[in-house]
Amino acid sequence: MTNKKVLANKHKAPLPSEEDAGLIKMCVLLTLVLDVLERDIRIMNISPLKMPDLYIRSLTGVQQRVTVQLAETKARMKRQGVKIYSEIRNHEGVEVLYVCRGYQRRFFMLSSFARSEVRRKLGYYLGIDLTQDYALL
Repeated sequence: MTNKKVLANKHKAPLPSEEDAGLIKMCVLLTLVLDVLERDIRIMNISPLKMPDLYIRSLTGVQQRVTVQLAETKARMKRQGVKIYSEIRNHEGVEVLYVCRGYQRRFFMLSSFARSEVRRKLGYYLGIDLTQDYALL
């Protein structure tokens, strides 16, 4: 009887791991970063800046790098059998429902945490050290 259980468990898919949840988190954050960049670029296009094209080109370059990383993350998710099937954003946060090798899972990120993580990621892509306080000139 125990041998049957061992054999049955051998054929089951591995349980979702921390790495799988990390991929979901990364996918959500990169999507949010792209949304922020898109909004900011749109605002810069209609703003009265003297040289908006320079700022827009800079943000567009970041957008391209984030898009590449998001595509790599999604490809890795696919290889590992992880698929998002629902994403709900509201004032409380972001809720993602996903399937990982046949197991249904839920991932939730509070708005405040998402905002700070998006800020950290954008700072990284822009080459800005967010731990430094810069005096306004």
